[in-house]
Amino acid sequence: MPGAPNSGLFKAGYNSYDAEDGAVLRNIGACRTIASTVQTSLGPYGRNKIVINHLQKMILTNDAATILRELDVVHPAAKLIIMAS
Repeated sequence: MPGAPNSGLFKAGYNSYDAEDGAVLRNIGACRTIASTVQTSLGPYGRNKIVINHLQKMILTNDAATILRELDVVHPAAKLIIMAS
């Protein structure tokens, strides 16, 4: 029977990835999420963002580094991008 091993155990629509492929796809997804978060604050028509941090302090900024620094991020690839900003 062709297909992934244990394919009868999972619901229809289940996708199986190799360890490397799945990790790469999740890393790309995390990077795209960060890019979409700061995308509207960049450029000559960049808009301000209101960020409320964990101390309930309100920050109004259009600086992408400040926005990213105030985010609580768990994903390792996303943390690397934030540390590089």
